[in-house]
This record gives sequence, structure tokens and C-alpha cells, in this order.
Amino acid sequence: MRKLKLFLTCLLTVLMSATAFGQNITVKGTVTDAATGEGVPFASIQVKGTMNGTATDGDGNYSIDVPRNATLIFSSIGYLNQEVAVEGQQVINVILATDTENLEEAVITIAYGAAKKSSLTGAISNVNSDKLELRPTSSVTSALEGTVSGVQVNSTYGAPGEDPSIRIRGIGTINGSSTPLYILDGVPFSGNVSDLNPADIESISVLKDAASAALYGNRASNGVILITSKKGSQGKLNVSFDVRQGTYSRGIPEYDRVDPYQWMNVAWANMYNKRIAAGDDASAANEYVYEHLPEYYITNIFSVNGNNDASMHDLFPTAGVFNQNAVIKSGYTDDLDWYKATIRNGYRQEYNLSANGANEKSDYYFSLGYLDENGYVSNSGFERYTVRGSVNVKPVNWLKTGVTVFGSHQNYENTNGASDGSYTNAFMYCRQIAPIYPIHLHDYLTGAYILDANGNKQYDGGEYVDANGEVHTTRQQYADRHVIWENELNIDKTVRNTLETTAYVDIYLPFNFTFTVMGNMNVRSSNNFTYNSAVIGDGKGSQGRGKRVDYRYKKYQLREQLNWAQTFGDHSISALVAHEAYSYNYDYAYFYKTNEIFAGSPNMS
Repeated sequence: MRKLKLFLTCLLTVLMSATAFGQNITVKGTVTDAATGEGVPFASIQVKGTMNGTATDGDGNYSIDVPRNATLIFSSIGYLNQEVAVEGQQVINVILATDTENLEEAVITIAYGAAKKSSLTGAISNVNSDKLELRPTSSVTSALEGTVSGVQVNSTYGAPGEDPSIRIRGIGTINGSSTPLYILDGVPFSGNVSDLNPADIESISVLKDAASAALYGNRASNGVILITSKKGSQGKLNVSFDVRQGTYSRGIPEYDRVDPYQWMNVAWANMYNKRIAAGDDASAANEYVYEHLPEYYITNIFSVNGNNDASMHDLFPTAGVFNQNAVIKSGYTDDLDWYKATIRNGYRQEYNLSANGANEKSDYYFSLGYLDENGYVSNSGFERYTVRGSVNVKPVNWLKTGVTVFGSHQNYENTNGASDGSYTNAFMYCRQIAPIYPIHLHDYLTGAYILDANGNKQYDGGEYVDANGEVHTTRQQYADRHVIWENELNIDKTVRNTLETTAYVDIYLPFNFTFTVMGNMNVRSSNNFTYNSAVIGDGKGSQGRGKRVDYRYKKYQLREQLNWAQTFGDHSISALVAHEAYSYNYDYAYFYKTNEIFAGSPNMS
């Protein structure tokens, strides 16, 4: 009985193995090139999830044994991979499409049209939406940084919403502008690049030389950046919602700075060496420093052996050597790091909602976007709302028409004067102010904070008035300046609105002629409000001052063009005749006033 049971078990195992073996089938076929129709030699065919595979012969033919339910992966250098489910098929012919990115056969936007990169003689680079999505940037052109050769992208100040400066093949002029020409969906774009939502962009092409930019004339002398927005893709309605949040900080560390103890030694050596250079001997130089150094640093934040009113001889018992027993008074210890109090981690949140679809006769794309960025410098930020709609319709074979509407609203807050060497530039101020000067007012002897009537800390602007009306100077350096205080009181805000509409009609004529009429309208407004407080800083001498600058832009464009293209075997020829009318004007108003009536209000009334 045991032998019979063993025999049946072995027989069942053999039958199961035979059945499993019987599930394998031989699949044959040909792998061809989608462009030429010829076989692709030595293409790889691999069973997905296994190491089993084969390759085509010199004519693109192959044969492989695979399970009936396997999936085959067809691949070859220069082609896009393709997966095919076997599903019992014994003959599978595959057509591989060219990998346009790797072979530089991508169809990209060029002057007044599109072409394959292989057919162009000019220097052109292309960045598609896949690469754009990898970079959480406020400005579309920031995605060009490090991805396109010959293009320099510089975000000079790193302020939220700032458009980076773009240089293509270096600087072409000394006195004039080196900014390239921007083309959005075939139309010169005169607005701010930060108006555009990167989530709405399909690709960016950079025309770098005269050959590729010739049709734009002298406007393209600094190169051309062609921006193509997204359109509806083939299929039913597709809806997507994208949420991005994160923090960011400076890409490079801050410089190392001396601490208060080191600064005292450096301050002594500086004054001492100046006296030696002036002809004093060592004894006279030391006496001079003992007498005059307190006039320089004024505020004594150190205590020596419990003595809060330590003299210079207490701080420097040996000339030029700071007392190792000196300690910072307790009230000052947490109030000397200006950089920490001014610079923060930035926070960024972005929300994008889009819907698109297409069929044989039409395609559409709609999107809403919101971006909020708080800069890593206090009181700096950028907020943007965008909306875009695009519809293209082809009711008959000889006619295609479409319209695109784009709108943007932006609020841009800058730290007043942060883009120059002013005292409100956080990095300049925090690097250069001596580390012995506190951010807030303190009692000279004890180091305790001097609070206002409401019990709040008060900023130290270099002097203060006591209860008896007596003015006390607290520091010589940057007197009557305070980067944190000024940036809290001052205002530098820009509100910008943009509305752009483009409509076109393509008429397909006999003999490969295409006649196109395109119209574009761009309306923009920009309002900048600047206010300097009467309390401290630049506005104090004017008893407060305010400035307002208003711009109103209008741009109209109408273009008619006739295209002709013909292919002869491996050769092609094309011709273009076009006429373009362009109108651009702006209104400008500038208001400036001093002697404020209400603090913090930049009204000109």
C-alpha cells in the first residue's frame, strides 16, 4: 500500500510538471522601426520579472519560449520601451517608436512653428514638463538652471517670486539689456515670467544662436526662450489635483563670525595697531586704547567677578589680553545673535487643480493654481493665483481654431532695500554689526530688558530716551539703524495683475499650404507701495515718507502667415511668408510724499 501511495505521488508530481511545462508556448515575430518600417536588429526581448530573454537577428526577427500569461518587454538603444502581454498569442509583431529625447528627434517649438531637432542647424535645447515637475520653483525659467548648456541662470537675491536673470551665451551688450526674448505659445511675452504657473508649462525651448533666432530679428539678439503651455491630451476627461508643501533655506552656509570675546581682542588690536602705525610706542598705544576703546563699543555687556560696572582695566588686566574671567551678563546672552533673529527657514505651499481631455475634433485644458511662499528673510513673501483655459477645435479637415485665456494675480513683499547694500539688507547688516551689540534695549548695569508701557521688549536703535527725557547712546555702529525693526515697520509691496488672451485660425489649403491668423492681447497692471517709517531708518529725517508707482500696460498683436512644406524622399523643404502688427504702450504714474500723518499707512492723500 505504501509503494502504491508513493507511486501515485510521483505520478502526480510528473503530471503537474508536465502541465506546467505545457503552459509555455513559442512566440515569434518581428520588431520594426516606427519611422522606417525596417526591422530593428539586436533588439532585446525580455520576460518581465525574470532573467529569461532573447534578441532579434539582423532583420529584426525573434523567437522565444515563454509562459502563456507572460509579459514581454521590447527594448533597443534609441527607442522607447514597449510592454506586450502574451495572452496565448504565438505571433507578436512590435513597432518601436524612436526615443525622441535620447536621439534628439524631439519635435520642438521654433520661430513661428515646430520642427524635429535633427532637421535644425541652429543651437537649440529643450526642457519638457517631466523635468519641470521635478523642481518646485516659482519662476518657469528657474528650471533651466543646470539643465541647459550655454545658459546662465542667476537668482541674485533669492527673494520669493523673483525672476532670475537669464544670460544665453554670455553678455551681448555693455549698456543695453541682455535679457532674452520670451515667446509664449508663439507670441512675444512682455510680462513677468513669474506670472506663469510652471504646472501649466509643457516645454521650454532655448534658441541660442543667430541661425535659430533669425526670424525674430533684433529682438532675439540675446537669444530666445520659447515657452509652450499644456493642452488637452487624447482621451476622456482627466482631472488632477497636486499639493506640494515644504521648507527651504539658503543653499550655502553663512560665514563664520567672531564671538563677543574674540571681538574684544580684535577691537583692541585694531586700535592698537593704528596708533603704532601713527608713530606711538607700545606704552602710549596701550594707554590710548584703554582711554578710547570704551567710546567705541559704549555698551559694556561683560561682568567681571560679579562686577557689572567693570572698567577697561578690569576687562583687560593685561594690555591686549581680554580677561578670561569676564562673562556676558545674563540679560544679554540670548540677544546678541542678529542672524538667528533675522533669518528663518522659508515655507512653501502650492496647490494646482487641472482638467483636460481630447478627441478627434477637439481638445481642452483648464487649470487653477495657488502658490504661497514665505522667504527665509523675515517679512518677505510671494503669493500667486493663476487660472488658464485652452480650447482647440477642428470642426472640418481644412479648418482648426482655438483660444487661450490666462490670468494671474500676485502679491510680492520684499524686505525694503534688500536688493542693494542698504542697512535693511539682512545679510549685510547681520554680518557687519559687532557681536557685542544687542537687538533689544537693556539696562546698562544689570543687562535686564527695558520694557515699554505694555510690558513688551523694545528694539535698540542706537539710543533711547529714559523716563527723565535724557538721551542715552547705546552704540556707535549703525546708529539709528536696526534691520529687524525697520523691516517690521517699513513696507515694500507690489501687487500685479495680468490678463492675456490668444486666438488663432488655421486654414489648410491645397498643395500643402497652411494659412494662419493669430491675435493676442495682453493687459497688465503693477502697483508698488513703498513706505519708510518715521520711527527709525531712512524715513526718520523726513518724518516718514511714502512712494507709490503705478504701471498700466497694453499690448496687441496680429499676425498672418502662410506656410508651405513638402517632403521628397529623405529631404524636405519649407517656406514661410508672414506679416506681424505689434502695438505696445503703457501709462506710468509716480507719487512721493513726506511727513506722515498716520504711521504705517502709505496713502498719498
